Amino acid sequence: MEIKGEDIVFLLGAGASVEAGIPISNKMVEEIEDLVKTNREWKVYKDLYYYLRSSIHYSDGIMGKFAEPFNVERLLVVISQIEERERNIMYPFIGAWNSRLIDLAGVNFENVSKFKELIRKRLYEWVGLRNYESASYYQSFNTLASDVGTLIKVFTLNYDLCFETVVGKGKEIKLGFTKSSSEWHYSNFDSDEGVSFNLYKLHGSIDWYINNNKLYKSERLEQNPELIFGIMHKMTSVDPYFYYSSKLREVCFNEAKIIVIIGYSYADEYVNVILAQALNAKSNLRIINVSPWKEGLEIIKKDIAQKLHIENPDQIIPVQATAKQFLTDIMNKEYLASQLAEPDDVPFN
Repeated sequence: MEIKGEDIVFLLGAGASVEAGIPISNKMVEEIEDLVKTNREWKVYKDLYYYLRSSIHYSDGIMGKFAEPFNVERLLVVISQIEERERNIMYPFIGAWNSRLIDLAGVNFENVSKFKELIRKRLYEWVGLRNYESASYYQSFNTLASDVGTLIKVFTLNYDLCFETVVGKGKEIKLGFTKSSSEWHYSNFDSDEGVSFNLYKLHGSIDWYINNNKLYKSERLEQNPELIFGIMHKMTSVDPYFYYSSKLREVCFNEAKIIVIIGYSYADEYVNVILAQALNAKSNLRIINVSPWKEGLEIIKKDIAQKLHIENPDQIIPVQATAKQFLTDIMNKEYLASQLAEPDDVPFN
């Protein structure tokens, strides 16, 4: 069966870049835990960190979520909400801040803001690779683009530059920025002449910055890049994020026959809703899920189906491999074409 670029959608999670040297979120948390114990600059915020983490777990427990993962994004979301203080929409309904938080937060909650800034700077160091040789396995996208010959859409939840740095050496990638001014505008995706990939960075990028409420792409890594954390930020009506999430829904419903998901933990509810709605609406839509899980294939299928609340677990095709293994040893045009399926209502010839 022939396959075209519009038949394929890629969704990249943190696991796609682990082998390039970028730690996943739980590893970032482990480093924060070590820093607040051993580093002079971070030790000041140890008690604040312990309070925030225990409060997040306590909140999960009240909701009956005793196995909810804790990661650096959730920590930053909570810190950002606390920073809002009187500007927080819930402030009029809150009788008083927790006395322990007031003790730890400092005057005008300045300790909260300083701690957040330390984490963001560390995030910059975690994600901002200086050498992309370890990410060379991304070159497989170039081969696929040459074989398919038509535009392929890639959505990523990562802030790193692995895709555009490695793949961009051999193929034209459209990111939505005007070449002359480096300003983002959705209309820059309208033309695909000579373009092999459209790359949609759903959570921002370490080389993006805001100036006068406009988004720009920098030629270097930004010390305070434009990143978003958590569901309350990701589902806003602000572009490019609203445009990107709308585009993901559009291509999943109208174009895609295969969604190749690499290294995604299914922790983003708004992404899960889009995937679930598309899968339940299109019987011929398939997810190729790439992850080095050790469980059996049927267990993986059922687990993902439960997370997405989809009716047919057979729409999930688990591939037990790392991103590097999949991209270099498995993924090609023929493999993807072999996974295409006909909708249930198509009669036999």
